[in-house]
Amino acid sequence: MAQYLKSVSDVASTHLAEIEEDLMLAQGDLERARDDVTEAEARVQSLQALVDFASPRPREQGVSRKLTLHDAMAEVLRTAPEHMMRAGDLAAEIQRRRLYQMRDGRPVEPQQIHARVGHYGDLFEKAGTFIKLRD
Repeated sequence: MAQYLKSVSDVASTHLAEIEEDLMLAQGDLERARDDVTEAEARVQSLQALVDFASPRPREQGVSRKLTLHDAMAEVLRTAPEHMMRAGDLAAEIQRRRLYQMRDGRPVEPQQIHARVGHYGDLFEKAGTFIKLRD
């Protein structure tokens, strides 16, 4: 064993009770942080629902039909340079244009974009880190 590893092991053994106490405190901090995140996510979802309720409906903004996610992806990619974008940018643009929302009102997430690319290989392809609309 390298000398420094023995030294670290000796220090850890000497201060084991303190380390375990700090570990318990850190675990408590982590649990409280997770609770805070859960609460914040619920608050964001509620506020987004209120904004959506108060905002004009897509039909009133010139969109005559509700788009599927893959249709929204294709619509955005048609106007993108070289008809390709990264998943995160594509999701953000779909949200900005209000083309698609998940059933619970949340915006589309990049992993859903990737999933649709896999399911609709006739419409989309991956080009490195980009998603491209097939010609």
